[in-house]
Amino acid sequence: MAEYGYVAALPELVALASREPADWFIAHTQAALPVAAVAAERWSARLGFDCEDLLAELGTDPPEIVRLIEKTYLPRCDYISVPSQCIADRLVEQYNIPRPLVLYNAFPLRLAEGLLPPNRRQARPVIRLHWVGQTIGPGRGIEEAIEAIGMLGDGVELHLRGKLAQGYDSTIHALCRKYGVASKVILHPPVDHDDLIRTMGEFDVGLALERPENPNCSRTVSNKLFAYLLAGLAVAATNTPGQREVLEQAPSAGFLYPAGDAAALAEGLRRWIKDRDALRAAQQSAWEAARDRFCWDREKEKFLRIFDLSSSPTTQPVSLKRQ
Repeated sequence: MAEYGYVAALPELVALASREPADWFIAHTQAALPVAAVAAERWSARLGFDCEDLLAELGTDPPEIVRLIEKTYLPRCDYISVPSQCIADRLVEQYNIPRPLVLYNAFPLRLAEGLLPPNRRQARPVIRLHWVGQTIGPGRGIEEAIEAIGMLGDGVELHLRGKLAQGYDSTIHALCRKYGVASKVILHPPVDHDDLIRTMGEFDVGLALERPENPNCSRTVSNKLFAYLLAGLAVAATNTPGQREVLEQAPSAGFLYPAGDAAALAEGLRRWIKDRDALRAAQQSAWEAARDRFCWDREKEKFLRIFDLSSSPTTQPVSLKRQ
């Protein structure tokens, strides 16, 4: 009943997924788990799950149903991948399963082709802070970033890239007037995904302002953080468990501060405004961390090691539970 209530067109999806033989059937969301499990059973194949989010804790899906599906199918999976150690810890704690594989949601190196390493870039008179997201709107930390640059005086700009949420322009204008930074906040339109990281070469510091209130979002690592690293931007990030996990592995690439504390954000940025050598060192550290560790070119090797590529495909179906 839970599956039929949660998964739209469940019988049709099962039929489609079961139509072609495969060695692995991999679900990408909790709703896909029942579908992939039946298809895997039909073809005597292996079952995998790429757990992008803890949907039971996201606030968008019915938690009882999500947890029931996870409890039923996660122990059956031959592998589970997650985007952070924090989410892996949570699943092990809840379901007593083998530790999932952490695959960071990082980008391929090719998306940064054409960018100069930070130690070969020209210094700018004004430090340009950069925040990127699908939507420029409330609850994203933008308010405290505007407040922070109001504390820093001259020598700093805030650049926001994304689609402006309806009505949020008035909020930005009001904040800019309040903190006297109208000329220092610049909006940029969205660009194509494949071009985004190359546009970051004109900025200095990437802002990863994730909120800690949502248990799921605070445990994951936003892909904007990996984009900043790949582009060679120093990073100012809120001290969420997921972001702390990454910056503890690349501590010289940036700093963490308590979410909601604009003064702490300003203080961290002030050090780079006063010491441009320290800023350049953080940028170069970010650049190197992305190439040594935090890029898909490295992460994919962990993913590919899961699969036994020498095994022959299974082509004989076994029992199908749902018709």
